[in-house]
Amino acid sequence: MAKMYKVGLYYKILRVYTNYIFKKWFSSVEINGLGYVPDKGSVIFAPNHQNALMDAMALLVSSPSPVVFLARADLFKRKVINFLLRSIKIMPAYRMRDGIQNLKKNDASFDSAVEVLLHDHFFCLMPEGGQDVYRRLRPLVKGMFRIAFAAQEKLPEGESVLIVPTGIDYGNYDRSGHHFVVSFGKPIRVSNYFESFKENAPVAQNMLRDDLAARMSDLMLDIRSQKYYDAFYVAAHLGCVDLLNETDRDCYDFNETNLLAMRQLIVKDLQKLEETEPDKLVQFAADCAEWKRRHENVEYAARMKMYGCRLDSDVIRSTLYLIVTLPLFLCSLILNGIPYAIVKLMSLKTKNTGFEASVAFGLSAVLFPLFYIGYALAFVPMLDGWLLKFCFVLLLPLSFFFMQRFRYRFRYVKERLKNVFVKDELADKIRQFVRNCRG
Repeated sequence: MAKMYKVGLYYKILRVYTNYIFKKWFSSVEINGLGYVPDKGSVIFAPNHQNALMDAMALLVSSPSPVVFLARADLFKRKVINFLLRSIKIMPAYRMRDGIQNLKKNDASFDSAVEVLLHDHFFCLMPEGGQDVYRRLRPLVKGMFRIAFAAQEKLPEGESVLIVPTGIDYGNYDRSGHHFVVSFGKPIRVSNYFESFKENAPVAQNMLRDDLAARMSDLMLDIRSQKYYDAFYVAAHLGCVDLLNETDRDCYDFNETNLLAMRQLIVKDLQKLEETEPDKLVQFAADCAEWKRRHENVEYAARMKMYGCRLDSDVIRSTLYLIVTLPLFLCSLILNGIPYAIVKLMSLKTKNTGFEASVAFGLSAVLFPLFYIGYALAFVPMLDGWLLKFCFVLLLPLSFFFMQRFRYRFRYVKERLKNVFVKDELADKIRQFVRNCRG
C-alpha cells in the first residue's frame, strides 16, 4: 500500500467531491484562523471531537492541504470500510476497550503518523480520544503527545512540530441545514517543551496537555457544568442574539462565529454564577428545562426567537415561494424520494449514538450519485438530441439541492408561523436572566 502521505489522483478527486457536498450539507460555513495554519510543515491538528466522521470531514474541508487521520479501530472491522477509510488517509487507533492484545498494533499507526510529520504533511488526532454528544472539552489522552514528541525527536535542530488547537461548532449534530464553524488557534511549538521532555517525559506531556486544553477550550462551546448543562445550553442559544445586538457592531459582524463567541460569554457568566451564587440557578434551570421540553430542536427554535412574533414580509414571501414551487418540489421528490428514504431509515438506526450525521452524509454521498447514474442509463437513451440529454443529466443533482432548500424554507416558515402572535414569555424570562448576569 502507498505511503499515507502520498496523495494520488483518486484521493484528489474524492477530496474535491466530498468537500463540495460537505459544504452543501450546512446552511453556512465559516472558517477562522487560517493564518495560523502554515502551507506545509510538521503540523498536528487537535480538534474537539463531538460528531464522529463529520469532524474529520470538517478538517479536510478547512485545511489548505490533505490531512492524515487516526480513528477508532472498531470502524475498520469490515474489509470494505477498512479499504475506504485507508484510501482517504485514515489509520486505525486501538483503545483499551479494543483489547489489551490489540494495543501493540498502535505502534504501526503511530510510526506512520511520525513518518507523515517528518515529510512535512498534516496530521490529525482527536486529543480527547473519543467523542461525546455534550459540548464540553473532555480530558485529553496521551496518544497525541507521544506522537508529537517522537516526531520532534527526529526533526533537525531549529525545526518544530506544530500543534494547532482547533474548535469545531455545529448548529446541529444530526441534521443538515445548520451552521458549521471551524476556528484554528495559535500553534503550540512542541520544541518549547522538548528540553523538559528529555528531563522528565510525563511532566512535559502534562504541561503540553494543559496548554493545549486551555487553547482548545477558548475555541469551542465548553459547558463544564454537570448539574446545569442543559440550562446553560438553552440560555446560551436564547441569549446570544440579544448579546450580539448589544455589542459594538464595528467590532462584531452578525455571523455564526460571533454568535458562538456570545454563547461562550454567556456560558462563562453562568458558570461563574454557579460557583458564587448557585441558589439563583434553581428556578432558572427549571425554566430552561420547561422551554427545552417544548422545543425538539433547541438551536433552531432559539434562533427563530430573534424575529419576534410578527408576521413580516419575509414570512409572506417564503410562504408564497413554497406554494409556487410546490410542483417542482414534488417532481424532485419523485427523483430523490427512494434514496432519501433509505438514508433516513439507515441514519435513524444510529440515532443518539453520535453517528447519525456521519451515516446520513456518507450514504448520501454514495447513494444519490448511484441513483442518478441509474436514471441516466434508463432515460437518456429515450431522449432526442444531446442538449436535452445534457439538461436531463444536469437536472438530476440540481433536483436534490432544490429539494433540500425547499425543506429548509419549509422548516423556516413552519417555525416562524408557530411564533406569530404568540409571545414566548418563558423565553423572554430566560433571556432577561442572561442579560442580568452580564450586569
